[in-house]
Amino acid sequence: MHEMTIISGFGSASRGIIAATIVFAAAMTASPAVLAQQEEIVARVDGQDITASELAVAEEMYAQQLGSMPDDARRSVLVDALIDLRIVANEARDRGIAGDESFKRRMAFLEQQTLRSVFISEQISASVTEEAVRTAYEAQVARMPRVEETRIRHILLDTKEAAAAVIEALNAGEDFAVLARERSKDTVSKPKGGDLGFVAAGQSLPEIDAAAAKLQVDEYTAEPVRSSFGYHVLKAEERRQQPAPEFETVAPQIRQSLQAAEQQRIIGELRAEAEVEKLVPDVTPPAADDGHDH
Repeated sequence: MHEMTIISGFGSASRGIIAATIVFAAAMTASPAVLAQQEEIVARVDGQDITASELAVAEEMYAQQLGSMPDDARRSVLVDALIDLRIVANEARDRGIAGDESFKRRMAFLEQQTLRSVFISEQISASVTEEAVRTAYEAQVARMPRVEETRIRHILLDTKEAAAAVIEALNAGEDFAVLARERSKDTVSKPKGGDLGFVAAGQSLPEIDAAAAKLQVDEYTAEPVRSSFGYHVLKAEERRQQPAPEFETVAPQIRQSLQAAEQQRIIGELRAEAEVEKLVPDVTPPAADDGHDH
């Protein structure tokens, strides 16, 4: 069952914290009676309503685990998880666990955690707007260096003689793309008529970079260009300034970066204003193991 995967993926202590978080966060919005009157009821356990508000909290908490699950399956899995949660929570309450000191400590921690989360989220939402993301994108685009790109076609041959024969055919008026499809040894670009796309300096073999830089648009190399792969005949088809990435492509990364910076700023300012006494030594954590020997 999917819902069992969601819950059982955590240790027992973590499950308790997560269960308490869902209950606590749902309670922060309104009383169960008010929610029952205003919201859709998605399930009942022993006569107790489970509302869409609780479902929304669970969906937010488990979003990463649910991945790209279809909406109807996601809803079903989460409701099952909330049913199980309510059943176990009711049993725990009946056994007096809500009065345990360990439970109270966890709830106090969860209260601080939830207050922090809601406060930071509200502050970030107010400052990291769509306009702010667009402004940051435009600033990044303005700082991008202007890079010239050349759209290159090439025909790769095994020998200098074969490359020279291609150049003779081009001189006689044959089409470059047709010759590439017929004779090139590059199996990747061959079906595309030798098209390598737009290439900036430094993105290709040094020999190809150097030869392409000397070509005018629509000009091909008069002599074969040798590389470690063989002999190339090159053609420069078009030149342009490298375009900036589309806003929609990079907006999520920009937004995430702005949100992280804003969170750091908020916490930094609040910490600077607070009287803080850290009573344990400052210790730098070890670097994460990246799997390489340094």
